[in-house]
Amino acid sequence: MSDDTKMTRSGAVTPGRAKMEAETGQATTSTINDTTLTPPGQAMKIADLLGHGQNAAVPLRHLKELAGLPGREVRRLIQAERLRGVPILSDNISGYYLAADVQEQERFIRSMRGRASEIEAVAAAVEKAVIE
Repeated sequence: MSDDTKMTRSGAVTPGRAKMEAETGQATTSTINDTTLTPPGQAMKIADLLGHGQNAAVPLRHLKELAGLPGREVRRLIQAERLRGVPILSDNISGYYLAADVQEQERFIRSMRGRASEIEAVAAAVEKAVIE
């Protein structure tokens, strides 16, 4: 059994599938407009397009294509799902994926808190700056 098969739930988009879809323009799995994923009257879920584990990460450019949405809207949907408790993780290299285990989740949390700390330090420094 391959790593993709072990770490990805059935129907999730693997990086290989996402790349093939992007290159050929053909969907190899359900997409956002497919009623099996998004019944009428229900909001689309980015989590339905993701597999478990960093090795199943999908880059934003592929999520945009799969969803047929601009990047800003995809990121907005990801934020909304995260705030509802869906463990969508990401990194700057691989893309977005669902937590495969507690260690991945904790690594992501540390990264986010570190980034928040850096942003706060910059905001405080600019706040203290004297404008001449």
